[in-house]
Amino acid sequence: MKLVQKKSLVLGIDTSCDETSVAVLLDEKKILANIISSQVKIHAPHGGVVPELASRSHLEALTPVLEEALQKAGVGLSDLTGIAVTSSPGLIGCLLVGLSFAKSLAYSLKIPLTTVHHLKAHLFSPFLEQDLEQNKVFPFLGLVVSGGHTALYYVSSFDQIELLGQTVDDAAGEAYDKVAKLLEMGYPGGPLIDRLAKTGNANAHKFTRARVKRGPYYFSFSGLKTAVSLLVKEEKKKGILSEEFKKDMAASFQKEVVEALIEKIEDVLKSHPAKALLVSGGVAANSLLRSRVAEVAANHHIPHTIPSLLICTDNGAMVAYIGAKQLERGEVAELNVNAASSLPMV
Repeated sequence: MKLVQKKSLVLGIDTSCDETSVAVLLDEKKILANIISSQVKIHAPHGGVVPELASRSHLEALTPVLEEALQKAGVGLSDLTGIAVTSSPGLIGCLLVGLSFAKSLAYSLKIPLTTVHHLKAHLFSPFLEQDLEQNKVFPFLGLVVSGGHTALYYVSSFDQIELLGQTVDDAAGEAYDKVAKLLEMGYPGGPLIDRLAKTGNANAHKFTRARVKRGPYYFSFSGLKTAVSLLVKEEKKKGILSEEFKKDMAASFQKEVVEALIEKIEDVLKSHPAKALLVSGGVAANSLLRSRVAEVAANHHIPHTIPSLLICTDNGAMVAYIGAKQLERGEVAELNVNAASSLPMV
């Protein structure tokens, strides 16, 4: 099936962690398909992502996810004009599965391949759902917050990106998962704690916020996790963890994480003139963070954008968006390109 007058039709592939995603993007912006296959059931019994299991799952899921994406988009492989794939950062085994798959497709179809930095895809993911380029949002302040990353960027253009600060230990989402495990809640921890926190007392437990010597805009969440662990151990001495304790701890923990993020955003906005505030990544789905970001943006009289829940998680559409821009500028990868578990975006 052919599309009429197509400018570009880019396939986006992301296998950086525990979601297998393939998307089809028309003309750099229109999402024709964005299929995401989750591995939550596979990793839930372990309380976190098991790299070997994740890699094997990607191997099994990629072909059916690709077929579903093409079917939903109403296109065939021969219609594609390019392929974009995440090559860093992420779990190396998972990245290699997606990259090898993308290389094979590009070679067999004789179309260009481009590799995408996972965090850059998250950083610009809000552009997928709003016409931010035309609204002249540059320079903007971008917060990428997920299970593996927590970082603040000052973005002057598509290529002028300054890393202001990031976590020096646990990412915010990682802390959520670990605390959920301590509270015997299950996996993934983010949505479970967010839901439970709405019924608890956020002032029940007070935490000392970490001050990081590396720089004013850096984060640390490992100490918070340890503090929760100690309180849980004390509570367990009384017997099983009560539902009231879990509710209050979830609310108190979530308040501290969100306020730590908001504090850094406020600090940056005082010293860096930004025309907009963009927040992305899996933790951007958190209800308290979304409401607090809206408040901060309003107080500073700037617009804010947070993607829909589907675009907050790892997905192929955001990879295809960055890939389409790179391909338009001739940024094509050689077929011997390799993946890397950790590479700086800037």
